Amino acid sequence: MNTRSADARVLAGRRDGLVGTPRQTWIDLARAVALVLVVVGHTERGLVAAGIMPGATADDFDRVIYSFHIPLFFLISGLLFAQSIGRRPFMLSWKARTLRLVQPCLVWSIVLLGLIVLAANLANTPVSPGDALAGILLLPLQPVSIFWFLYTLLLCMLASGLAVEYWRFTPDKMLFWSFVIHLIYLLWLSDHQTGAGLQFVRFGEHQLYFATGFFLAPSVLSNDASLPVRWRPPTKFVGAFAILMTVCFLAAVIVLTELDLSYHSAVGTLAALSASAAVLSACYLVTEIQNWTVPTAVLTISSETLAIFCMHVPFIGAARLAMVHLGVTDATVLLAAGTVAGLSGPLLALRLMDSLGLAGFAGFGDDSRGQRYGGRS
Repeated sequence: MNTRSADARVLAGRRDGLVGTPRQTWIDLARAVALVLVVVGHTERGLVAAGIMPGATADDFDRVIYSFHIPLFFLISGLLFAQSIGRRPFMLSWKARTLRLVQPCLVWSIVLLGLIVLAANLANTPVSPGDALAGILLLPLQPVSIFWFLYTLLLCMLASGLAVEYWRFTPDKMLFWSFVIHLIYLLWLSDHQTGAGLQFVRFGEHQLYFATGFFLAPSVLSNDASLPVRWRPPTKFVGAFAILMTVCFLAAVIVLTELDLSYHSAVGTLAALSASAAVLSACYLVTEIQNWTVPTAVLTISSETLAIFCMHVPFIGAARLAMVHLGVTDATVLLAAGTVAGLSGPLLALRLMDSLGLAGFAGFGDDSRGQRYGGRS
C-alpha cells in the first residue's frame, strides 16, 4: 500500500469544506479575490465595448487582470479537486460532478441569451432571436459567452479524474503531461482563439494550471490545525516568496506590454503562474500565519462562487444602463458600481431562488450549498 497516498487521503478526509474551517480560509480568500477580479474585468470590458472607457486607458488594466485571474481559478480548482477525490473516488462521483457544472451552464446560457435578445440595441452586442435559438441548439458543442470557463473546467476535471483513477497518474506525472500539452498549445494552438475546437484549445491552455493545483495539494493542504506551530512555514519565508512572485509577475507584464505579446503566450504563462503563487501565498500569510479573520462577506462570495459567476453579467449590464440613464458617465464610478452590482445582485437573486425553491433547477441545489464550485465531491 502506498503510505504517502493513504496519508494524504486521511488528511484530506478530515475536511468537510472551506467555509468555517480555519486551516483553509486562505483558499476562501484567494477564491474570493479571483472572483472579484472576474467581475471587475467583465465590468471594465463592458465599459470599453459601450464606448465609456477608452480602450487605450483600459489596455494595461485589462492585461494585468486577464493574465492571471482565470488561471488562478483553475489552480484553486485543482487543489480542491485533489482534496475531494481523497474523500470520494472520482469514478464513483463523476456523473454528479459533471451535472454540477453542466446544469447551471446550460440554464444560465439560455437565460443570458434571452436577456440579450430582450435588451435589443441596449446590449453591447445585440443578438437576434434566430441567432439566440441557434446558440441554444449548439450549446452542447459551443458555449455561450463567459460559460466557456465551465466547459473547460469540466474537461480538465474529467481528464484529470480519468488520469488519476484509470491510468493511475501520480501528481508529478499529471503535471508533466499537462506541461507537454501546454507546450503543444503554446507552439501550435495559442493563436487559435475562435472557431471550431476552441474548447480543446482552452483545455490545452488551462490544464497546466489545474494540474499545478493538483500537484501542490498534498503539500499545501497537509497543514492540519493539530500540527505543531513550529512545523508551519515561517512568516518571513512566505512573505518573501509572495514578494518574489509579485516581482516576477510585474516583470512578465512589462514584457507583455513592451513586446505587445498576448497573455496566451509563454510569457503569459509565466505571468499567470507567478501571480497565482503570489495571491495564494499572500492569502496564506494573512489568514494562517497572521491569524487575520476573513470577513463573512468574503466567505459568502467564496462559497457562492458558481452562482455569482453564472449571474453577474446581466447585473453588471443593468447597473451600467441605469447609471448612464441617470446621467452618470464617469468610468471609475461606473466600474465600481458595476462590480458591486455584479457581486451583490447574484447573491440577492440566489436568496430569492432559495425562498421559491428554484435554486436546484437553476443549478445551485442544496446538495452543493457551501462549496458549490470545485470543492466538493
